[in-house]
Amino acid sequence: MKSLIIDQIEITKNGTVQVRMHKFSSDGDSLGNHRTLITPVGDVDAQIAAVNAHMSTEGFSPVSDSDVARLKTICNVAWTAEVIAAYQAQVAA
Repeated sequence: MKSLIIDQIEITKNGTVQVRMHKFSSDGDSLGNHRTLITPVGDVDAQIAAVNAHMSTEGFSPVSDSDVARLKTICNVAWTAEVIAAYQAQVAA
């Protein structure tokens, strides 16, 4: 089965987390990247579930639990109360 591996997590100036997943064939060959964004008020589990649902239609296995745990840890550190408040103010403006 093809696989998705989170290989880059970036936090933008407004706190949005950009996630790049590398796609691999069942033989281990590189198939390119898939990207997704999660805002500071977003739901990591819901976004990863959406990615997994979409990528399963192309024969990819779900993002690993360890990759999701690493992503959640980074989001929890990045999304301080101040970052969330600033993001909400930006969206409201």
